[in-house]
Amino acid sequence: MLILSDFLLFLTTALVVSITCLCVLLRVRMNDAYTDSFLTVLTPLSLQVCLTLLTTYLSRVLDEQTLQSKSYEIYALGATLLSILLTTMLLLLLSRYLIKLITASDEQKHLGNRILTLLIFLFFILSLWIVFAKSGGDWVKALDDTTRYHFFSASMFLVIHGILGCIYAKRATTWEEERLLKGICYTFLPLVFLFPLDLLFFRMVAFKLIYLSFAVLSVYLYYFISRRYFLTYEKPGKLTSAKAKQLGISDREKEIITLLVEGLSNQEIAKKLFISPNTVKTHIKNIYAKLGINNRLQLFSLLNS
Repeated sequence: MLILSDFLLFLTTALVVSITCLCVLLRVRMNDAYTDSFLTVLTPLSLQVCLTLLTTYLSRVLDEQTLQSKSYEIYALGATLLSILLTTMLLLLLSRYLIKLITASDEQKHLGNRILTLLIFLFFILSLWIVFAKSGGDWVKALDDTTRYHFFSASMFLVIHGILGCIYAKRATTWEEERLLKGICYTFLPLVFLFPLDLLFFRMVAFKLIYLSFAVLSVYLYYFISRRYFLTYEKPGKLTSAKAKQLGISDREKEIITLLVEGLSNQEIAKKLFISPNTVKTHIKNIYAKLGINNRLQLFSLLNS
């Protein structure tokens, strides 16, 4: 189990850090609000998983004398405080980003931000009290407890985010909001099943299965921002009537392809064409079957060819 946990911890850290770096590159190229928002979440997450990985391997490679030295105690104290701070920041930034996405009035969003900020601040104070009171001045033990249990405990709050993401995804007004809320839903609802598994199999190690949820979130955010970059800066060409006829595409299907190229969601297309979302899905399924493709990116690639 130790070998498996080490492998998964390294894999998760590499994935999260790599995607954070890729988002930084896209931020330089795109310079828009989405990449800024994603980086405010991914940066503390990357630092947190890197700190967990560093602490885990230092405790393995350093000799007993070094681990009991004053310098390592100072490191343990600093790492404990930094870990608690990073976890709290991640909770706060994720919560604020979720509130920013949901369909609500400014007054409701402001109230939600204030309530969540207060709750997360109380969690921060409680975390400091529990960790330091339990350690009794043993900073190495405080770091060990923090690495194993603090991030794990904080992640339980995110199940609420997953539930809210599911509820408000249906009320989203743009495809960006819909996709991002669904991403939050798909990422954090599985935590309900991962918590018991962590308690059973990974309770005594630094890695927890909940880290995989954050890796999934990182991948989802990168997929979203790269897709948006493609639609914004590498927009596919228009489907001409001659080409549509050659491919066996009807006028209605051509109309839907044009709206897909503009980045509209199925619901937005349905509203624009005054048809049901199910009808849009049927048209898209027929388009994919006629063209021998499976998704929008393949469609865009075909239009550019």
